[in-house]
Amino acid sequence: MKKIIFLFFISLILIVLPAKAFQANAIVNLEAPYATFYKGTFDNLVMDFSLIVIKPDTLKALGLRNLGTAGYLHHLSYMTLWADSGPVGFQGIGVDRKIGNLNYSTAYLNWYIENLSEKITDSERFFVSVETFSGLSTSATINMQIPILTDNNANSSFDVGDLGIFMDSGNNGPTDANITNSNSQVISTYSVDALGPKLVITNLTDGSMINNSHFMIQGMARDQGNTYFKELYLYIDNQPVNIIDNFDTTNYTWSFDWQNITDGDHTISLQGRDGNGNNTQNATITVKASQQVSSLTNSSVSSDKTTIKNDGLDKATVTVIIKDQNNQPIANRQITVETSSDMIISNPNNISDANGKIVFEVRSVALGLKTLTIKVDGQVLQTLTLNVNTGILPMAGLNFGDLIKASTPAIYYYGADAKRYVFPNLKTFSTWYNDFSTVKTITDEQLGQIPIGGNVTYRPGVKMVKITTDPKVYAIASSGTLRWISTEQIAIQLYGANWNSLVEDVSDAFFINYKTGSQINSLSDFSPLDVKNAASSINVDKGLM
Repeated sequence: MKKIIFLFFISLILIVLPAKAFQANAIVNLEAPYATFYKGTFDNLVMDFSLIVIKPDTLKALGLRNLGTAGYLHHLSYMTLWADSGPVGFQGIGVDRKIGNLNYSTAYLNWYIENLSEKITDSERFFVSVETFSGLSTSATINMQIPILTDNNANSSFDVGDLGIFMDSGNNGPTDANITNSNSQVISTYSVDALGPKLVITNLTDGSMINNSHFMIQGMARDQGNTYFKELYLYIDNQPVNIIDNFDTTNYTWSFDWQNITDGDHTISLQGRDGNGNNTQNATITVKASQQVSSLTNSSVSSDKTTIKNDGLDKATVTVIIKDQNNQPIANRQITVETSSDMIISNPNNISDANGKIVFEVRSVALGLKTLTIKVDGQVLQTLTLNVNTGILPMAGLNFGDLIKASTPAIYYYGADAKRYVFPNLKTFSTWYNDFSTVKTITDEQLGQIPIGGNVTYRPGVKMVKITTDPKVYAIASSGTLRWISTEQIAIQLYGANWNSLVEDVSDAFFINYKTGSQINSLSDFSPLDVKNAASSINVDKGLM
């Protein structure tokens, strides 16, 4: 009898043991300094911290708060999470490794990033930066914080509205204290652009070795203040090459195919000038050239999978080994990967390491057989075939973002979370689509396998709405956020003299799909075109991808 009582007592103890979690001392706050940020600028550091793990783990999500007054799409365009790379400390674009942009929750007033796969062996240093809005009309402050862990569903996994750091192991935190930056940063409306462009060479550093007769130099260039580039030059051995025609203004990337490289030392630098005359010239680096001929026979390509799911998360890891004719590894040799546009290549370092190795990952959200052709020195090393056919709903031709229907007239949006979203009425549908030509028909059984995720709301910036029992007229911002237009004059300024023709009634039954944001008191508070362009799809508007 005593043994039975003892075992029962032990079982009670096990039941009430707390879940795994870490305390604030696992985070080293390295403190972003006090600074003033100006309109249309980027790589503005607002948080600098290291995360320490007891055993290898994976960062899955992060929920942050800004204790300052800076607001999304009014003061801040983006907030970005980086991992330290290159020289120690924050450098930003082209140097540190960009993990991704954070989302903003208007419902919970916090910033978050989820669905990460950031492996941490013992510790890793992270940065958070912001890009300021170009149309600033008021000053504001930023004071970032990693709050005490808030897991609203108590499921050890991140859901929108949760706060803190979430790990794959469930060892989440901090549980005992907020991690708050001691310094605030100030966003200024000062409008004179006195900042030069930011120029980076991304695939060469001082002392790099080039072992081929040609090399594709790659880099990034972006102007602080959002003006245009008037000049962009690459200097090789003090000879200028105009690379502005090779500049991708969308992705801020540039490239130059350096041909007929002779053995020996070569100097390389960049110089750029923006439309306001601000000039930047980066430090000169020296690279060494010594040719080494690659061998297709001795080199190899392998993949750990031949089949992946079309959920955009499952991945195949591809390993390339480049060797010369003497079977020796070739370092600093570039490869090119040719594939269809619906393939996602991550960790895309295309230059071999000291062992001749290059590793990258391939994912997709589109079904079917996909090919990847890997080339070295302009020659095909190998072509891999990847079968993307075991997704959440493995039916031919169905991709996230499609319009779908079954035997009934109801049309749904197939979201990136593998759920279907309902159009409450034709008026809502018409703010997103012009017609029904892209609707795909599936069986009732297949439709039944897709759970309903919610209702689609009006596309931001297209229409204004009012509830049938309330005279207030609202503009629509991201994620179904309603912003009351406080006067008729502001409505005219935003939508024109015939603004009232763009107002549509939303019934009480569907009004609950929306949430209320701050009211619009001036023209600078809201831009219909900006919010419309930002909501490029329902997936984007709902934060599903």
